Amino acid sequence: MSEIETMLATQVRQLAREGGIDVVRFTHAEPFEGYLLSNSPRRDPHLTLPEVCSLVVFGAYIGGFSLPEWDNPALGRTSRLFLSGFFSDVVEPLEPIASFLHEQGFLAFVCDGFQSGGSILPLKLAAVRAGIGWQGKHTLVISRDFGTFLALGGIVTDAPLLLPDNGTEKDRCGKCRACQDACPTGALDEPYRLKRERCLSHLYQQDTLSNDIYELMGNRIIECEICQSVCPWNKRHLERPLVTMRTRSFKERTDSRTNVFYLLNLGGFSEDDYEEFIAPYRAEIPYRIFRRNVVAALGRSKQPEALPLLQAATEDSYREIREIARISVSLLRNSPKT
Repeated sequence: MSEIETMLATQVRQLAREGGIDVVRFTHAEPFEGYLLSNSPRRDPHLTLPEVCSLVVFGAYIGGFSLPEWDNPALGRTSRLFLSGFFSDVVEPLEPIASFLHEQGFLAFVCDGFQSGGSILPLKLAAVRAGIGWQGKHTLVISRDFGTFLALGGIVTDAPLLLPDNGTEKDRCGKCRACQDACPTGALDEPYRLKRERCLSHLYQQDTLSNDIYELMGNRIIECEICQSVCPWNKRHLERPLVTMRTRSFKERTDSRTNVFYLLNLGGFSEDDYEEFIAPYRAEIPYRIFRRNVVAALGRSKQPEALPLLQAATEDSYREIREIARISVSLLRNSPKT
């Protein structure tokens, strides 16, 4: 390994630590293979940067904070990844690293799935290639140290960062099928292949909400992480989360925003409120879908105080919201506690 490679790698790791990144790996930039990538521009990093030499893959641990009491039907439930602020890709902590590489005379592009055009890397495959973990039967990357609680980010660069091969992790899922058995929609019937069109997270982000999905949503409004909650590799993180540089900031953010996620508060959100309080989490759903999901959850909240909000929603300008509001009004009125 050359002196320049050693210097670059050392500085990249240092900047990553300062930014609260828990895992840094370097790997080659050959095209990726897979049934979903055969015609995708994401399969080949050279399409982003013809002179690409290296991929740098990063992981930020998001298991180090306690979640709100999601079993409380008065709360609008979302996912740990969403609350971490890394709903798409890890981006902001990587910008100083990209700037450093630019200063050294190299090109460097940070992946950002939140921007139009999508991520410039299939980050899960890049993480596997870089030796961070293996792709589990739920298709999420599993790390022996961090479970599935790693938000991933990546940099494509022409900097020479081809360090000695980390090797790939062997698949340690074995005969376990906890995620498959727990998935309520059969999206994981075929191991290692997510049927996205059947994934609950995907289904309740669509314009139309079927009766079956309405029944399954419960108090979920954004994202579903059932498969992660049952994964044995997450058990110790759920019971005794690791303490990392970001643990305190995650906790402070969650504590300060818990009141926001009470459905009675969310039910009164205007589009401006949505932009102020929800959009900064890098939500990928439009306001009308968010509001529709809140209205659906309010119907199951067993809170009589929700009736005025739901009745107002029956006159919403969006037809889907009006229809779900009528169902929710009926459900709430017939709730034993009302």
